[in-house]
Amino acid sequence: MTLTKIVNSKLLAMLMGAWITYCAGLGDYDGAVFLLFVYSLMLWNLHTKKATGSDTSDGDK
Repeated sequence: MTLTKIVNSKLLAMLMGAWITYCAGLGDYDGAVFLLFVYSLMLWNLHTKKATGSDTSDGDK
């Protein structure tokens, strides 16, 4: 599964939102902040690959 599919996954967004809501309900914000940090790293990595053109999804091998 490619990083694009993972980042754009609605299921992942729903699970992350549920976990962040759970963490916020408990008052433990470390889990919520960690998930947002990991997701932002995945977005940054995806954006960097698109900007540099190093993504191999253009069909050339």
